[in-house]
Order: sequence, then structure tokens, then C-alpha cells
Amino acid sequence: MQTTHQVVGQATWYGASAGTCASPYLPFGTRLTVTNEANGASTTCVVDDREADTSRVIDLAPATFAQIAPLSEGVITVTLTW
Repeated sequence: MQTTHQVVGQATWYGASAGTCASPYLPFGTRLTVTNEANGASTTCVVDDREADTSRVIDLAPATFAQIAPLSEGVITVTLTW
């Protein structure tokens, strides 16, 4: 039986390779679905970096962030599912 985990919080983008993301706490290699709460758009990423700012739940690569919101939005509310 597989358990699904969910976290809601703030996300932004930073200079990283497409499809990757940084988390303050999730193990490297964790595959996430990231859903923008404002518009329902979702994308996936793999944790390959550590986010030191624990006020955000995830930092996405620019190309990954752009799949769910314009980069100009800067910070958005998302749901992470893994």
C-alpha cells in the first residue's frame, strides 16, 4: 500500500536545470507533483538540491515554474504531492 503525502506552501524559482527542484526537507531523488493553487496547473520535478529558506516548500527550475505560472509572479502557493 502506497501512502500519498501532501504539503501546501509557497514556491518560487531559481537557476537550476529543467525538471529539478530544491526542498528544505525532502530526500534527494523524491519525485513531486507541484500544483499551482491559483490555476490548477501542475508539473513534476525531482528534488536534487537543498533549499535553505524554510519559509518556502519548494524552489523550482525556471522552465519547470513556467509550466504552472509566469516567472514574473515570483512566488506562488502550491500543493506538493509525492
